[in-house]
Amino acid sequence: MLSIFLHQFIDTVNIMDFRERLRDEIEYKGLSVKELAANVGISYSTFLSYIDARGVLPNVETAVKISKILGVSVEYLVNGRTSNLLTKDEYELLNNFNLLSDENKRNLIKISEILLPH
Repeated sequence: MLSIFLHQFIDTVNIMDFRERLRDEIEYKGLSVKELAANVGISYSTFLSYIDARGVLPNVETAVKISKILGVSVEYLVNGRTSNLLTKDEYELLNNFNLLSDENKRNLIKISEILLPH
C-alpha cells in the first residue's frame, strides 16, 4: 500500500523539497547522517545521495525506515503534507505491516481475524 502511495507522488514530488525536509528532520532530531544511515541499514554514501545535489529518492522500504526513525510520515517527507485519515496507532500498524514478509503478513491477518468479536 505504501508502495502505491509513494509512487503516486513520485511524478509530482519536488526533489529539492524532499531533500530539504529530510535534512531539516535530521537536524531537528539531532542525528548525524552517519548515525541515521547506520540505523536504516544503508551506507553513508547512499544516504548522502538523498540529501545532496544528486537528489536521489530512496526506495519505498528505505523511505519507510527513515520516516519511522525520524518520527514523520513518508508522505510528509515526499510532499510536506501529513494525512489525517489514519490515527497514529493505525499509521504505525500499517508501517509495521509493510515491513513484514509476505508470510508474516498473512499470519498477522489470520491472528487479527481471531481477535475480532464474533
